[in-house]
Amino acid sequence: MNIAVCIDKECGMMFFGRRQSMDRVLREKMLSLTSGKLFVNEFTADQFESKEKLYISENFLDEAGEEDLCFVENTSFNINKVNTLYIFNWNRHYQSDFKFNYDLSGFKKQKTENFEGSSHPKISLEIYKRKD
Repeated sequence: MNIAVCIDKECGMMFFGRRQSMDRVLREKMLSLTSGKLFVNEFTADQFESKEKLYISENFLDEAGEEDLCFVENTSFNINKVNTLYIFNWNRHYQSDFKFNYDLSGFKKQKTENFEGSSHPKISLEIYKRKD
């Protein structure tokens, strides 16, 4: 499976059950990374206007196939099952109590791309692939 996450400068993902931020351009970019549907839970689906390109299930991580892309915001995942990791960085620090605390030593950074979002002047996308 492939995972997409949004983090701040301190690896924060959530604060008291609320996402730190959301961005229309980032959502469009994330949808462009999958040829199928983006796998999400109900919480994450709420930020998308159209649900057409979403696979929505509370068990989305268990139901995703090897090539599917899962957008994770408020839940943990098994890093050992991840093939590709897309990390979107807000390049700001927000308060957080749920963090991205995964060891990436089994991954190699493939690419870094910066783009302008609708809510942030700079969002960085880092793409990591599992080492062979």
